[in-house]
Amino acid sequence: MTDVPHFSLPFRFASPAAAVSEQDSLDEIVDCVYAILVCPLGFRVESPLFGLPDPTFAMPTPDLDEIRTAIEDWEPRAVALLDERPDLIDELIAHVEVVVQLRTEA
Repeated sequence: MTDVPHFSLPFRFASPAAAVSEQDSLDEIVDCVYAILVCPLGFRVESPLFGLPDPTFAMPTPDLDEIRTAIEDWEPRAVALLDERPDLIDELIAHVEVVVQLRTEA
């Protein structure tokens, strides 16, 4: 059990209790970035600027700068490395990979 537990995202059970991550651990920071990426802009009434615009019909590709800015604004503990690549079968589909690293103070 962790000292300061936070529910893991997505919420799930790790028998017999809910899965948790320790506060300020890499797992907890990744969970926070995940929440930013999957939350549609305006979904949270108490914080309508949280999240990203729905990228479903974004043309031609997702805006990596917009994604990076959202992560930097809402999760200052993380450094996000983004990479975009086309789908091997369907060129209209773009895959975005997000790698999260801990921000180190220099």
